[in-house]
Amino acid sequence: MSGLLGTTAPLASDVSMLAQLVALAGLGVGFILVKRRRVRLHGLVVALSFLANLASTLLVMVPVAQRLFRLGVSGLGLVIKFHALLGAVVVGLAGYILVEWRLQEPGPTCWQRKPWMLPLALAWTAQVILGMLIYLRLYPT
Repeated sequence: MSGLLGTTAPLASDVSMLAQLVALAGLGVGFILVKRRRVRLHGLVVALSFLANLASTLLVMVPVAQRLFRLGVSGLGLVIKFHALLGAVVVGLAGYILVEWRLQEPGPTCWQRKPWMLPLALAWTAQVILGMLIYLRLYPT
């Protein structure tokens, strides 16, 4: 039987994948907004992207990862572990930056974390790509 995305994935995994793609698109929109100096809107869009990522991570990916670690998946163990580690780093750093941003007045403090943002966005993108590859391996068409 075919799922939402044309694979054998359960509905929750399909919704999680869609949430990740929406979050990634939000990062792209956030990049455009900050280049146009719409910094406040950039922060809001990235915060919403973070929340989509966090929700799908906690509600779907963590339970699936726990099951996969118990069962063991041939040929994917190291990839899944790296994906989980990278995802934890991304969620932790993004969460820290967003909490710090919300607790401080806009201004120079916003720019102090600028050097972190591009590497974090690239790590987030890499984490989503790894997740897509795992998804396609686990749930073939």
